[in-house]
Amino acid sequence: MGSGISILGAAERHFAAEFNRLQKMRGQNYLVLSDLRQIQPMEGMQLDLTHLGTMFVLDRDHDGRISLDDLMKFATFCASKGKDCQPHEFQLQMQGHCTLSMYDTLSAAGIDIFVAWFARLFGEDFATYTFEEYPGVEFMIRDVAHTMHDMFQINDNYGYDMQSFLDLIQRTGEEMGIMSLQDERLDDLVPVVVLEKLARAFAEGLLALLARLNFAPEPA
Repeated sequence: MGSGISILGAAERHFAAEFNRLQKMRGQNYLVLSDLRQIQPMEGMQLDLTHLGTMFVLDRDHDGRISLDDLMKFATFCASKGKDCQPHEFQLQMQGHCTLSMYDTLSAAGIDIFVAWFARLFGEDFATYTFEEYPGVEFMIRDVAHTMHDMFQINDNYGYDMQSFLDLIQRTGEEMGIMSLQDERLDDLVPVVVLEKLARAFAEGLLALLARLNFAPEPA
């Protein structure tokens, strides 16, 4: 695909230009999840920044905010890992490297770090809503479920289309006693705690799968 130096230069220029474009639109010095979905692809180098493992590596301090420095460090990561890839292999190879990097982190630090990051990632991008009838329960709009459905590839991996996935989230909330399906105010809302439970289940499944495939975390 080219030398690490050429990849690094191209990635740094592209990420800096996209950061500046999106940062000016948002008016703050960091990007959030919805901004990553708007980053234009690099010419000759496909890379999906909304891939879950990729976002986890990109957001180095896992605060749900992507800084310019995060993007520059990620450009270095791309250059080091992608220098021997063919162009058509680059995206898949990077997703693999990022997934294994996330696996290493979760194996060493525990799944709680993933769940907390996941909550921050969406919390930076979506407002929360509360109701007196459901004390201590935060809700987000159903768009969060749409995004999560795409990120976790729910349809491909678990066979739930978007409406079925939304129904599952809301039914789980009712079974937990934290919402009522009869309350029309909640028709387009989902409880945050259920999203966190799903994120935890996903991370547990990922660790179990890679362990069964005999992947061992890299030494620190």
